Amino acid sequence: EGFKMGKMDAKQVSFSLNVKLKNPNSYALKVKKTSLNLSVDDGKIGILALEKTIKLPRKKEIIVEIPMNLSLEKGALMRMLTFSMQDSIRLNLEGDVRGGVLFFTKKFPLSFSKSISPKVLNTFNQKD
Repeated sequence: EGFKMGKMDAKQVSFSLNVKLKNPNSYALKVKKTSLNLSVDDGKIGILALEKTIKLPRKKEIIVEIPMNLSLEKGALMRMLTFSMQDSIRLNLEGDVRGGVLFFTKKFPLSFSKSISPKVLNTFNQKD
């Protein structure tokens, strides 16, 4: 739904995503702080961390702002600059997501892959 760039340096990138999420359950859910491995076109970029717990109300579809922090591998920033010149890249996320209800939590394995155009991530083209 949306992307907002935060701070960026050679070791870290902070940003937030606006994501439409649906909880069809009759109870509210929480997605806990978590870390996932991020790679692009089979090259490791770094560790993507969810910076806060996300609360999903019961039986609702909502747009949630998700603050994230990407700790970069050595040389990843230069590789990311080359991606901006490509028409399409494949983002891959892998790891465990922890979520639950009240004090009952469970880890869920996540393996997500999607092809995107790097142009959608260009913060200079955003309209405020």
